[in-house]
Parts: sequence; structure tokens; C-alpha cells
Amino acid sequence: MSGLEQIQKIKSWLEEMDEESIDAFATQNATLVKLVSETFINFRRGIENVKVIMPTESTVVQKIMPAIQLVNAKQDETYLCKPNTDRLIKDVHFSQECGLCWNAEQKVIEGIPTVSGEIQVSFLLEDGSTSLGTLWINPDPRKLWDNIPSNKNERFWKDDSASDEISTNFGKLLAARMRGRSHAHKGICCDDDFTIAFHEKSGVHFIAVADGAGSAEFSRLGSKLAVEAAKEKVLEQLTNNDKYQAISSSFETDKLKGIANGLLFQAVQSAFQAQQTEAEKEHIPLKSLSCTLLIALTLRLENGQWFTACYWVGDGAAVIVDLGSPKVKLLGEVDSGNYSGETVFLTHSEIEGKKLVSRIHTDLQDYPPLLMLMTDGVSDPKFKTDAKLKTIEAWQALWDELKIQLQAENPAKALEQWLDFWSKGEHDDRTLAMFISQDEWNGVVNQRQNDISSEAHQVALLPNKQAQISTEEVAQKSGESEIEDEAERTINITSNGVTTTITLTKVSDQKMDTQGANQ
Repeated sequence: MSGLEQIQKIKSWLEEMDEESIDAFATQNATLVKLVSETFINFRRGIENVKVIMPTESTVVQKIMPAIQLVNAKQDETYLCKPNTDRLIKDVHFSQECGLCWNAEQKVIEGIPTVSGEIQVSFLLEDGSTSLGTLWINPDPRKLWDNIPSNKNERFWKDDSASDEISTNFGKLLAARMRGRSHAHKGICCDDDFTIAFHEKSGVHFIAVADGAGSAEFSRLGSKLAVEAAKEKVLEQLTNNDKYQAISSSFETDKLKGIANGLLFQAVQSAFQAQQTEAEKEHIPLKSLSCTLLIALTLRLENGQWFTACYWVGDGAAVIVDLGSPKVKLLGEVDSGNYSGETVFLTHSEIEGKKLVSRIHTDLQDYPPLLMLMTDGVSDPKFKTDAKLKTIEAWQALWDELKIQLQAENPAKALEQWLDFWSKGEHDDRTLAMFISQDEWNGVVNQRQNDISSEAHQVALLPNKQAQISTEEVAQKSGESEIEDEAERTINITSNGVTTTITLTKVSDQKMDTQGANQ
């Protein structure tokens, strides 16, 4: 049967079919209908290439050429593909807007795909014929995740993310948590929690993080109870107990360890007791509050040394990073079970005397520490294996990444947003708490100020019109607003509480001043 006969038969069928049948056929054969439609459209576009001659002679018509193969694309990633055909392509059309186009000069399909899925591609060739192809655009995995706010009416609800910071004479306390994508996709609450505190009289800096067990219904409450109760107990003892108040004046290692053991022992027991009390009050199983717990304190002793103590049960990481040596010291061990994701939680057996004390680790050194506590939502994607936790290179890389974020106007909020980083297959809740020494923090602040000054200097070297635009950009970055078109422009750049006044002079005015001086 010739092509003309086939078309006539299809036409006859369409005339006999009712609307419902046609609609059903179109639905079941959507791809085929699109291809046929696209072919007809391209035929009409190329009609000038079709010769109309006497029926007794051969008629030149468009021919459908074999399909052209295209390399798969990825959504939101740059795409560049030269079709694998020897025939000259005149134009290319896509079955839908997809962010790609035909570069006739380079003879390539290029762009950044904005959609995902199957795209039908029609190639109009120079000889008037048409070839078809299929382009598969793989979806951006990040866009497959929904971010559904948790239900505020949910029992024991808390914010999906949070952050906090405290400045002291010795450095900076910073902490943040972010709900993981696996929870955000379902609209479930974050199970992690943290707390930070500074006891001014003793000089003790305190940080704590906890990861609620995924299998425990109310672990979001359990993690909050644990960190808050531990903090309150430490602050209470430092305020009311002479033995613990004297910690900064103690220089003997054994005495320091004894004080630290006493403080953290009571803190851990208070954390568990807080869960017990709440479980009884709310008539819920104690097991439904299960969580890991990492707590640490650090302070400068009167002799100038720094003492740090840490309790760690469960997974995650607790570490002191020495950027000067450089070296890293883990303040405990990761509790990994026999199966992936299995760990140990804060339970009655874990708060018993010897077992509890065995989990307390201390450190005494001549310089202030970079102290970090994190849940496995951070440690797993950043370190992958327990062995890598012990490598200084991995911690240096993490700190280099964090320093960039902490240069923001609001470092705590920047840390919170950073915790939403993408890591394939790692979508757990994330929490990170840190003590950053004053010297190290000054380095972060100075880097920010240097970056601003560098931008302003580059603007001053630009021609006047371009300088005006760039100066406005610098001002916007630093929180400044109006800039007038005067011979000299003065802007106040504020970063981390420090304001610097910079005066920019028009290049044209500088030239005039120079010419006047020469005359």
C-alpha cells in the first residue's frame, strides 16, 4: 500500500470515528500523534523545497530519514551536542520549550535544559527532508524532593530549622540544625536538636547536639530535652558548686579530669532523667524519646592552657581540629551497629557509672581549640567512612568550606542555610555546633573585610559609568543604599560591626585634575 493510500485510509477512519474514540486514540498514542503532527508542521515549513510538477513525472516529496541519535541531557546542566548525521541540518524544532536551541553557526544543539523527560526533536534538512530524534533529559534529583512545612499542630512540634550564636571574650559559639530532605519531603518534623551556652564567671563554653532516633515516634522531643537538660545542669553546677567553679584555677590533669567527669556525669544523667519525667507526664513510652547525645565544654585556664571535655554516645562526630600542627583529635568513638544506620542511644544502661565515665574524653593543650560536634547528617556525607574522620585533610577541607559561609553578615543563619547542602543519597537531619577561638574567628572576619575592600578598590579603577554600577553593587552587598552621581562618591561599608568609609573619585575628574596640574 502506497503512502498516499495509507493517508487516505487514515482519513477515512477518522471520519468514521466519534470524538470519544479519537480522544482515546490520541491519549493512548500521545507520542505517535506528536511525531505525526511535528512531521506535518515541518513539511509545511519546507514546502518551498517541494516542486509541483505534472503528475506524469516524478514528484519530489519530503522523505523521513532515519532517526538521529542524541546524547542524553541533564536538567539544569549545560548541554552541547552535535547530531550524528552527515546530512546538512537547516533547522531543529523541539516538541516543547525545554531551554535548548539549534546553533546554526556551530551546528550544535546547546543550552541548559529547564525541564526533564522525553523530548521529541525534528530536524529539517537542507534537502527538504525531515529526520526525527528523541532527547532524554534526566531530572535534577534535587527537584524531585518536596519541601513540605511540618504541621505546627503536630504533638511536640518545633521549627524545621534553627540557629544560634554567642560571642565571648575567647571566641565564638555557633550552632545550627536543618531538617533533612527525607523528612521535608513528607512534611515531618526535624528530629535533631542543639544548644550552646557560655558561663561567664567560670569561662566555660558549652555545646551539645542530639540526633533523635528515626524509629522513635517523639525523638524530636527527646533530642530537645536531652541537650537542654544537660546544659541547665552544667550551668547550675558552675553557679552553685564551689568545686566546679574552681575549674579554671585547676592545673593538674587528674584534678581537671575529675571535675570534668563530675560535671558531664551529672549532665548526662539529667538528660536521661528529663526524658523519663516527660515520658511519664505525657503518657508516652520512654523509648519514643530515644536519641544520641554529644556534649562538650571548653575553657581557658588561668595558666593560659585550654581544657576540653566531651561525652559522646551514638554516631556523628566530636572533634578538636588543630589547624596549626595540623592534626585532629576525636573526642570519643562512633557507635556503629551491625547494620547500616544502626547506632547506640541514650538509655538507662548508658548512664550507669563506669559505662558513662568511659565515654568521657578530655584534652589539654597550649592553644584554644576549634571544637566541633555534629550529628551523622553532617559527618556521613562529609567523611563517608569512620576512618576518614581521623584524617586532618578532610577536616581542613570542611573548615575551608565553612569559613566561606561564616563570612556572611549573619554567620549563624549562613551556617543554617549551608546545612542544606546537596549530597547524593544523604538526606538526614543535620546539626553542627562549634566553638571557634578568637584568633580563628578574627581571621574569618578579616577575610570578609579584605574581600569588601578589594571589591571597592576594583570599582575605583573602573571607568566612571561602569564604576557607578559596580559601586552600587558593592553597596548593596554591604547593606548600603543610595549613591549619588557626584564628583566623589562616599560609601560606608559595614561588616561584622566594623564600618569603613571609602571615597571613590570619577576617573574623568581625575584626568581633568591631572591636565590642570600639567598646564
